Amino acid sequence: MRSRADLVAAFHRTMPDRVAQATDLWLGYEQGQSGNLQVLRRLLHTLKGEAHMLELAACGDLAELAEDVIDAVRGGARPTQLTGDSLLGALEGLGLLSASPGAEAAPELEIVKETLRAARAELGGSGPPAGEPTPPLAPPLVPASDAVHESVLPPRLDQPDAPPDPAQPTARAALDAEAVGALLQELQRLHGEREVIQRRLRESQRMLRALLVEIDPRGADVDRFAERIAKTLGYGAEIERLLGAVRADWSSNEFATGRALGELDEVVRRASVVRTERLLNQVSLAARSAARMLGKDVEARVEGTGLLDAAVERRLEPALLHLVRNAIDHGIEPADVRARRGKPARGTVAVTVVQTDAAVRVEVKDDGGGVDFARLREVLAPSVPGASSLDDAELIPYLFAHGLTTSRSVGAISGRGVGLDIVAREIGALGGQVRVDSKPGLGTTILLVVPKNLHGEEVVPLSSRRFRCAVPTHAVHSVVLLEDEELLRTPDGPRVRLTSGADAELAPLYALGAVLGDGGQPELGDAALVLHHAAGLFAVSVDRYENPRLVALVRSEEMPFTSPLVRGVAPTADGEAMLLLDVERLFAYARQAPREAPFAAAEQKREPLALVVEDAPVARELLCGILRSMGLRVEEASDGREGLARARATPPDVVLTDLEMPYMSGLEMVAELRRSPGLARVPVVVLTTAAQEQSEAALRGLGVRAVLSKQRFVEEELRRIIAASLGGA
Repeated sequence: MRSRADLVAAFHRTMPDRVAQATDLWLGYEQGQSGNLQVLRRLLHTLKGEAHMLELAACGDLAELAEDVIDAVRGGARPTQLTGDSLLGALEGLGLLSASPGAEAAPELEIVKETLRAARAELGGSGPPAGEPTPPLAPPLVPASDAVHESVLPPRLDQPDAPPDPAQPTARAALDAEAVGALLQELQRLHGEREVIQRRLRESQRMLRALLVEIDPRGADVDRFAERIAKTLGYGAEIERLLGAVRADWSSNEFATGRALGELDEVVRRASVVRTERLLNQVSLAARSAARMLGKDVEARVEGTGLLDAAVERRLEPALLHLVRNAIDHGIEPADVRARRGKPARGTVAVTVVQTDAAVRVEVKDDGGGVDFARLREVLAPSVPGASSLDDAELIPYLFAHGLTTSRSVGAISGRGVGLDIVAREIGALGGQVRVDSKPGLGTTILLVVPKNLHGEEVVPLSSRRFRCAVPTHAVHSVVLLEDEELLRTPDGPRVRLTSGADAELAPLYALGAVLGDGGQPELGDAALVLHHAAGLFAVSVDRYENPRLVALVRSEEMPFTSPLVRGVAPTADGEAMLLLDVERLFAYARQAPREAPFAAAEQKREPLALVVEDAPVARELLCGILRSMGLRVEEASDGREGLARARATPPDVVLTDLEMPYMSGLEMVAELRRSPGLARVPVVVLTTAAQEQSEAALRGLGVRAVLSKQRFVEEELRRIIAASLGGA
């Protein structure tokens, strides 16, 4: 468990990115994106709750005042110039508090608070009526003299001029209730047909038993011999006819059921797929906001489109915004430096989206100064032996280390060592890959490759001794048969030759069996899969491999054991399991030559299970840390809908939940738990900033054990209540 001081530090580290996100949301709202207001209000509410739990009163008060202003606008009040100025000032104040935690009582913050109160008074009115949409601003309030010139901004991707294409998913597709209802009725009908088929099978079984009695030689009567033969033949013919009819009906039913299930799956898939236009629009706004904040002249180019699972898009968005902000902050040089290098005064950051059959590729390219490898070696020298002798490609994986930064100062956007760490975590969670190519003085290209959806994944199955494994198809560069010319033994270990000639490209080669703990080494005649990793290529030798195919996965977080190399399991036709390997970790393990097989650390989980449902990341981590320190196994969910799904999949021993969350509130989730078999009596503890008598009364009616306030959070009280809920566990 991280200490409270570590969590406070984490809160301050993430604040610049949240400030940038909130700024983007408000500026987008000023340009007519009314949906941004709800997201901005949610973000401020989260900041308020986390700040109060961590006893950061100044941050909590500032976020609360800004939230009040947003609530007034959501209630129908028409925003003015003062509204925008006060909110942007509040966001700058939050950034100042995190950059200089000792500035809690700075006089300028009092001015910011007074401006927020004045804006709230000017708006008047009350909070938003339930269910009423917020009217967008008529004219934009943003001045035209921005660091990113209006003339070079990409066109708005959500313009209402063109009518929507009904054949394409919308930015936020909805489930077709009518289609789902019809398919469910069809499946119910088919299920009824199977009941009839079962009865006919039972009748055939009864006739077969009668047939066996007739042909039983014991106690045979010679006088009735001919009669028994005739009866036996009749029974046999009837049974054959019945079984033939049942077989035909069963085949027809199975085909119709499969078709209905396929159509239902397609309906659900269409509902979960979104286009990338909204995401790319957010990228344009992030670039504009970052350039404005840093005073840089930057052209942001956004090209291409694609279709993504909504869950993939949610993970991709923060990673992509991080990359764009870092490109503008770290990549694009100041104007005088660009002039000395003979570059145009205006820098360029280009984001390109390309969709393939199995994946979506997103490229972020800038024409800045590239990665400062000399500075990176200097930063790594104290902790990485031999860092000074590593070449540029070997240094790139270290860019993804948590807390690493080559910046000599902390800026408003980056410099805290959280950028690529977050990118690697979000893309890795999707089963995607990050690849980096940087040329000093010329710029950096970062490629993100993510699957289109999370319902299944296209993989290359392979076998290595005891293990049946797979790797994502998008991670495979090529397959090589190891012969005399391809397999090279070098002082640094085996290498596989990828090209011929004097400048042949060589990739490190490892035996997959050795990496997994089975031993062995690459041999002539083996097949070697050449795989992408962050900075280049490497290869693993395997016993055999199969053609790519789509598989349904059980994600690693849903498995009853843990392994650093496995991020999912796919069932096979023969009832076994295929392990989907994490390619980046596979490369790291292969290089480190672990002394212990990574699967040896797999551990059965027997501790009581706690489910923490909280949309504020810092608050969620604080609560999870407290529960883990009590000896509990903890699962996390970021909203009520996800929490309900996790509880139904693996019933917890206790639930700790927030109330105000997106998609499904805590109150709605608890009500659903009480209606679910096996979950009706699970202890629930609520921790919230919302002190509403109606909510508390409803929660008491649902049998909630306790309702605790985030503003008056006491860790020992929570520990006592959780322990009592578990019967002293």
